[in-house]
Amino acid sequence: MRVRSAREMWLWLPLAALACGQAEEPGEVREAVPISGRYDVKGGTVDIQGGHRREIAGQVVLAETGAAYTATFHLNTTYPGAEEALPAEVIGQGEGSVEGRTLRGTAETQLVMATVPGVDPGFAYVPRMVSTRIQSTTLATVAEDGTVSIEIENRPAPGEDYAPTKTTLKGRRVSAAGVGEE
Repeated sequence: MRVRSAREMWLWLPLAALACGQAEEPGEVREAVPISGRYDVKGGTVDIQGGHRREIAGQVVLAETGAAYTATFHLNTTYPGAEEALPAEVIGQGEGSVEGRTLRGTAETQLVMATVPGVDPGFAYVPRMVSTRIQSTTLATVAEDGTVSIEIENRPAPGEDYAPTKTTLKGRRVSAAGVGEE
């Protein structure tokens, strides 16, 4: 390895800076990531009465229109069964208001489970059953860098049997809604 003189280093410095890409200027303001988009999220759902926790992960698609938003959920979790927890999908939609980068609203979701015990409900050709309608209140914050934190309080829809739960999700924006990776 050859040791370069200080003068040679100063000559190479501008080329090295170009090779590494444009450096951010001090005090430069980066544009905030839009709220609308597809988010990969993961977290947990806790049974409020019993304290039992189960993992939950999947995607949330947010569409902001002015001071309002709509959301579509597709999450994977387990549902407590009589003998064992069953794989389940949580699907649904929500809507609400946007204040700055905070979203407050409501959602209606349903659990989808395979009729074959122990089989993922998303597996092809496996009969599925849609059950348990859930109503939720949501509070989400989307940071300027595209990370999201979501808190959801869940309760059964009228006439349904579901123990109230609280779900906490964290994740990041992975693309604009309906478009591939950014």
